[in-house]
Amino acid sequence: MRKENSTFNLHFMSEPGTGMLHNNDYYGCSELDGFACYVVADGLQSGNDKREDVSARLAVDAVIAAFNTNPSIKHGAVTRYLNAAHDALKASNGKKRRRASITVVVTDYQRLRYGYAGNCRFNLYRSGKLIEESKDHSMSWDMMEEGQLQKDKIAYHAERNNLGMYCGTMKSFSPTVSRKIKLRNSDIFSLFTRGIWENADTSDIQKAIQAGENDPKATSDELERLLLDASPLSENIENYTVCFVFVDKVYLDPEAAKRRKRIIIISVIAILVIAIIVVVIILYNNWRERTRNEMQIAYHNGIKYIHGTNFIRAGEELDTAYELAQKLRDNKYKSDINNYKMLVDAIIYADGLFEAKNYEQAMDAYGAATNQSRYADNLAISYIEAQRERAFGFMDVHDYIYLGDTLADIKDWDNAESKYLTARRLASRLQYMEGRKEATDALDAMYQRMQQELEEQLALAQELARTEIGAAEFIIDGDKALLDGDLVAATLFYQMAREKYSEMGNDSVVAFIDRKMELIDVKVTQNEHQLGYAADYVIAGDEMAALGEYIDAKRFYLLAREIYANLGQDQLLSEVQAKIELVDLYLASVPAQAS
Repeated sequence: MRKENSTFNLHFMSEPGTGMLHNNDYYGCSELDGFACYVVADGLQSGNDKREDVSARLAVDAVIAAFNTNPSIKHGAVTRYLNAAHDALKASNGKKRRRASITVVVTDYQRLRYGYAGNCRFNLYRSGKLIEESKDHSMSWDMMEEGQLQKDKIAYHAERNNLGMYCGTMKSFSPTVSRKIKLRNSDIFSLFTRGIWENADTSDIQKAIQAGENDPKATSDELERLLLDASPLSENIENYTVCFVFVDKVYLDPEAAKRRKRIIIISVIAILVIAIIVVVIILYNNWRERTRNEMQIAYHNGIKYIHGTNFIRAGEELDTAYELAQKLRDNKYKSDINNYKMLVDAIIYADGLFEAKNYEQAMDAYGAATNQSRYADNLAISYIEAQRERAFGFMDVHDYIYLGDTLADIKDWDNAESKYLTARRLASRLQYMEGRKEATDALDAMYQRMQQELEEQLALAQELARTEIGAAEFIIDGDKALLDGDLVAATLFYQMAREKYSEMGNDSVVAFIDRKMELIDVKVTQNEHQLGYAADYVIAGDEMAALGEYIDAKRFYLLAREIYANLGQDQLLSEVQAKIELVDLYLASVPAQAS
């Protein structure tokens, strides 16, 4: 129907060059009901071989066969037709390479699309003017586009046949395919080989079209005349082929009005749909932008709160940011925010253990927070380390208090005091007021226990002193009586002293008194015996001093001093006097501590 309702008049002319036996150009066309295809090809000579008509024919036949198999005006279809020509030439290569320039035009009687490889050309004229033309894949054309050569000089330039693309090339085959071009009534398009454009320029073709008066054959004849007139030397004319197609009437689709109406309706609907989609997209993008801004604000607020060690608020802001990132499906932000959330959660957990005084567990939790901080730009690391150090210090405070309590229980007052003081100093440095108060209370309790014990010891010592003084006086009286030679009185005094010391349970003094009573019968008048008594007194005093019985010790030292004084033993007297002074010093200190 398309072909029957359109008018495409054509005429082609293909001749060998002057003085040539073979025409290396080839033309072909296929006009189907829905599509038409026009092809010209120029076989490229190899070496001294002047005959390349086989290459051109193979290329054209391959295009026509591919077109007839699947006629179409689509870009991919025209590319496939050109590839078919290229593959045909490559497949036929034997001892001789097959190569050809080619131009293909496909039309659906309303539009056309052209494709080419090499330097066969295509022109489209409208109202006598050239509105579309192909480009050569030659070095000369490249030089012209780079401004190194004028366009009207290409026909004579030495590199006009130095092609970078053609069918049968050993390189990658990349032909050029045009866009679709809408045809109008009275349009004229032509396909021609280099034998035409080397000897007739664009103005010659336009003159031939004007002279042809809407007749493609007359146009071809006029162009040939102009071609031959322009080249009086026959050896200058290569093979030349040209096909003129006069588009007297393009196909008009009877359903076009309905289609246009449908297109308008569909377009309006599409515009409305697109408008709705655009509005939805705008609203969605606005929502995403607002949500992203809110997410970023919450995210940055969370980080600020972390810097300010307000981890509760930081957690709230980061939870908000994470929820917004989930809505946005922003996995990168979710990952970053989650790292900060885990850091905040770890710190809050560790702080909770710290506040509950589980310092050992808190230290482990702060260690875990330190590890998590590595995934959150090491934020809050100084806070974590400070808290961990405080937890360690608080543990030390309680350890020192516990050691102090243990030492106080065994009445090691000095060491206990040292531990309590160390705990209090450490608590003060750590600003651990509760620990400082606990250490101070423990220290005060120890001092109270010490005071109570000292008071009890003083009272006992005073009572013991009073009892011992009376018993010692009996011994002194007995000694005096013994010195006076009153053995009966001496024996009586010693017996009373013995009863006192027996009641006190002082077995050493009782034994001593027993020895004195045994000596009553011994002569006491001899100096050696007196010195023996004095020596015994000194020994007894030393023993009492070693036992801490300083009152007894003093009494014995006094007895010894009296004997040494009576006997005139100054050296011994001086020694025992020094011992007495030492005992007096201790006895003097007992009331001072009690006060």
